Formats: sequence, structure tokens, C-alpha cells
Amino acid sequence: MIFSIQRFLEDYFEGRSLRDVDQFAVSIANLYDNRRSQMSDTEFLRAMRRLRTVFYKYNSSLIRADFEGHLLKLLDGRFHPKKKDTDTEPKFLGDLSQARSRVTALPRITINRLLSEYKSAIESRGVDAFWESRKRNELRSKPEKIAQSLLATALKMLFRQRSSGLVLREFGSGIGFVDVGIVLSNVLHLVELKVLVKKFQGPAQLLQYMKQEHRPEGWLMVVDSRPATLKTPIPNVIPNKQGTIKILTIDINPLPPSTLK
Repeated sequence: MIFSIQRFLEDYFEGRSLRDVDQFAVSIANLYDNRRSQMSDTEFLRAMRRLRTVFYKYNSSLIRADFEGHLLKLLDGRFHPKKKDTDTEPKFLGDLSQARSRVTALPRITINRLLSEYKSAIESRGVDAFWESRKRNELRSKPEKIAQSLLATALKMLFRQRSSGLVLREFGSGIGFVDVGIVLSNVLHLVELKVLVKKFQGPAQLLQYMKQEHRPEGWLMVVDSRPATLKTPIPNVIPNKQGTIKILTIDINPLPPSTLK
């Protein structure tokens, strides 16, 4: 249920034009999913206020106690702790637990390994998170937001036992916003996520962010929703005078195993 809660909060924040630069929605979703059923309203609100965040700094018009009381009512109205969960994210999170074990065993975390683990987790457990109906080729609303949310959840889990990583979501760069920034060993890695439904488009937006942030390298995560009959090759690397874009393609519309010979 955690991913459903997270999406609900992110849509609510976006609808109110509230900036969530440090994944406050992810923190609340984790807290609610793990502890709401064990706590009274007063205890849970106290736990919410202990969450460390810059959310209220960036949204200074909010009164924290009043806003969190309102959030709890919204969440309880939609996600009763005893309500049966029918979403697909538990499988996704289960696969991330295995990924976290692999990552935490490494002497050094690399951006390539992190994003590769995310790709693997999506393709093995998270495909259904993007589809209303894969048979009818109907994606869910705002699929790129779903990709961002899943990546934020994945990174939060992978960094949980290590203090060497920091995740920034939709942070300002010039007049735009980078989808995800990942800081490893004091180095900022820029990550853009694009859901591909037709022809692959050049990553001009990411190149601009690389120029503004003085980064020689950027990462483009392409979530490929095209049916197998319409798929065309996607390059792994795009060199440019601004730097190098590295591409990881996530296939969310693979051929069913029963059709393979």
C-alpha cells in the first residue's frame, strides 16, 4: 500500500502547488503504512512531527500541526489500516529488499549499480504499476510521475542502511526542474525519466541541465511502453559537446513468456 499512499500524497501536494524537494511524501507513506494501525491519532501525529523535512521551509504558508492533522484525515479516509491492499507495489518492494542486500554488501556504491538495480526491480516486479490495462495498451495517469515515485522509493530503501547517499527530487535548475538528483561521495548525478510511447526523442532537456549544473555526465532512464512489434533500438550512450548521456531502458511491455518459442 505504500506506493498508493505516496502517489496520493504527491498528487495532493502537486494540486496545491506545494514543493516536496526531500521526499516528504515518501517519509509519510512509509510511516503510515508501517505504524498507523498500531497508533492512536495523537500518537501518529506526534510521530509525523518527528519526521525531519524541509517541506515546511519551502511551503512557509503552512502551519505544520494543522496541515498534518488535515493530511491524517485525508489518509484515513482513503487508506484505512485494515483495508485490503490490491496494488502491486509489495512485490516491487520485496524485490528491492533483495537489491538492498546486494548493494549494502558492496564496498562502494556506484550510480550505474543503483540505477541498474532499479531497472531490474521494475522489470521483474513493478511493470503493473504503470498500466491500467496492458492488453488495451492503456497507461495509468502521469506515468512519468510513477517512475519518479518508484525511483525515490527504491533509493530510499537502498540508502537506508548507508549514510553515503542523498536523493533530491524535482530540484530547481535554471528555469526547469531535474527529475531526480543523486548525491554519492559529494558528486551530484542528474537523472531524467521519460516514458516512451512512440518515437525516441533526443534528451535535449537533460543536456541543458548538465550545462547549468556543470556536469559532464547525465543519466536518462527510458521507460519503454511500446509493444514489441513497434520497438526500435535505443542507444546506450549519446555523446555531445555538453557531455555524455548514459541511457538505461526499462521494458514495461515485454512479450508474454507464453508467446516465446
